[in-house]
Amino acid sequence: MILVVGATGQLGGLVTRRLLQNGWPVRVLVRKPSPAATLAGQGLATDSASLIAAGAQPVYGNLTAPASLVHACRGVHTVITTANAASRPGETVEQVDLWGNRHLIDAAVTAGVRRYLFVSAQFADAHSPSDFLRAKAETEVYLQASGLDYTILAPNAFMDTWISGLVLRPIFQERPVTLVGSGARRHAFIAMQDVAAFILAALEHPAAHHRRLVLGGPEVFSFLDAVTAVAQLLNRSIPVVHVAPGAPIPGLPEEAWSMAAWLDTFDSPVEMAETAGVLGVPLTSLEAFIRRQLAQAA
Repeated sequence: MILVVGATGQLGGLVTRRLLQNGWPVRVLVRKPSPAATLAGQGLATDSASLIAAGAQPVYGNLTAPASLVHACRGVHTVITTANAASRPGETVEQVDLWGNRHLIDAAVTAGVRRYLFVSAQFADAHSPSDFLRAKAETEVYLQASGLDYTILAPNAFMDTWISGLVLRPIFQERPVTLVGSGARRHAFIAMQDVAAFILAALEHPAAHHRRLVLGGPEVFSFLDAVTAVAQLLNRSIPVVHVAPGAPIPGLPEEAWSMAAWLDTFDSPVEMAETAGVLGVPLTSLEAFIRRQLAQAA
């Protein structure tokens, strides 16, 4: 039995469906009440009812309730967690990403879980100004010291969050694209579906055990590059507005404004040939991602 924590998020939902399609017995941690049903209607979450209908076994609990996690982990050989406070309205980074993750690791150890896959972030850093990235870094250290057979997956920024939200959404809404600063910094943005594929590949692959796998897409590109790519595919010009760090970005939640400004301060290439080759995961290019989003919006 595999326990997926964060199954009602976008990435967790993808992972759960793929596990079920591949014949794995899956248990999903579900909160009562869960805001996922409402958010799922906006494309921001996965409704737990749809996962249960697909064959997942529900177990009710919360990362903020340690006793419920011990119960959830009983009879489980593998835990996969994609949960974070960003997808859990009303809960804080400290509650979820720091203490919640610690409670889950402790519960897995107590229940005799063998494998533990944790989705962190490439930019996780104990000295980061971001409490989210600090919590990710501290969780990595805690997991590595737990004695569990772990895999840490540390993806670059998601195309689904940043290219969809910052570039494509305003284009679909006939608004200018708003970029912080130059918009010219280049990152190895990765498609969420590729991260899900790496999680499944890492489940049993010996090369993934006791490893921190940094994940990125097949190319590095900037937000301006993404705008240019969309303009070429649509065969029309795309208006762009540049704003100062901290300025509002239409269509993005306020908590994302500082992250958008931060992404304009550095480049983050990732060499993926070896990792993708060993784990057998084909990577989604920027053009392929944009084409898929355009087709879905048509």
